[in-house]
Amino acid sequence: MPVFDLIIDDLGAQGDGIAHKDGQTIFVAGALAGEKVRVELDNTQHRKLVEILAPSPDRTNPACPHFLKCGGCRLQHLSPESYQAFKLKQLTALFARAELSVPPMEPLVITPPQTRRRARLTAQRTKKGITLGFNEAQSHNLVDIEHCAVLSPVLMALISKIRKHLSLWLPVNQSCALHLTLLENGIDLVLIGGPKLDLSVREKLGHLAQALGVANISWRQDHKKPLEPIAQMVPLQVTFGKTSLDFPPASFLQATPLGEKALIDFVLRHSKKGQRVLDLFCGLGTFGLSLEKPKYVYFSDIDGPAIKALHKNFKSNKRMEVEERNLMREPFSSSECNDFDLVIFDPPRIGAKAQAKQLAQSNVKNIIAISCDPSSFARDAKILIDGGYELKTLQPVDQFLWSPHLELAAYFERG
Repeated sequence: MPVFDLIIDDLGAQGDGIAHKDGQTIFVAGALAGEKVRVELDNTQHRKLVEILAPSPDRTNPACPHFLKCGGCRLQHLSPESYQAFKLKQLTALFARAELSVPPMEPLVITPPQTRRRARLTAQRTKKGITLGFNEAQSHNLVDIEHCAVLSPVLMALISKIRKHLSLWLPVNQSCALHLTLLENGIDLVLIGGPKLDLSVREKLGHLAQALGVANISWRQDHKKPLEPIAQMVPLQVTFGKTSLDFPPASFLQATPLGEKALIDFVLRHSKKGQRVLDLFCGLGTFGLSLEKPKYVYFSDIDGPAIKALHKNFKSNKRMEVEERNLMREPFSSSECNDFDLVIFDPPRIGAKAQAKQLAQSNVKNIIAISCDPSSFARDAKILIDGGYELKTLQPVDQFLWSPHLELAAYFERG
């Protein structure tokens, strides 16, 4: 296959090196700005890196043997200082595109390696055995993971067990997805796909649960189907503040303990005792339950199992109430929001456009926004700012180490 040499001009938002040749923009995974590289020619804008002819001083040795093959970590070849600068540069560039001023920013929190406590993997069984891991970048090809530099060692140990024992349940020439969550009292494992459930399959899954030693194992036919409980060895629990509550299988949990703590600490720094608080897109109540002596907290989310778990804890607590509600279709109105001193909202990646519009028309004094997508955050922040709020401070949190992903916590005050 033909090869040619390029000078890399910049590093793109997804971590690929960007070069220009004959009026064409070319992306080279694994290359850094300023490097001279040799690449293979193909028929797309993406080129395969063959050789680094002149390396950048920002280059470092990747932490994982699967780097570039696995699609999970795109930036392991950047030195720690350059990696941090890249993350902040992407954030400030996004604000500029959204025509927003960058507020005073708290130091970027970067979670350390081997601390990720949840993962979604794919498994395939062939006559040769089990392949278990993550997809290649921009591909459905499965990379068999023997080591992962970001996952907790506890999860890596479980992955080794799964590779050994999954054939107790998964037939030859079938595949499944696996959702793993490491909790304070064990691991929640959800299997997605594979053979349909009947009595014999349930028995096989029960044997698998015993072989793996997980706290809980559940199954669903696909991502949209209901969850079927299989076996629970230990009740699943999670703790926020001074409250311990049931963890419904497959529920959302922040990706790392340090990332969760950074977001909670931000909320605590920008809230006060004795406030009436509205916690929207609350999930299991990560932020509302962590508040110090609030006067009253009202929790709302569409996640039925999470709402049920919260409601179970609030039966005798008059300071806390909970409601299951689709906030995308039925956001809290501005008048409803006016009953509160502080609103916290932590929406999914698409953001909370409808809710932001209502908040922008409200008289709420303080708003804390948590976001797992800076682009949708910038849109929602602009709505609040245009409605009279001031973005006072921003906390970037990097829970997905060596990826282009970044999370934010932001504090707004009405002027």
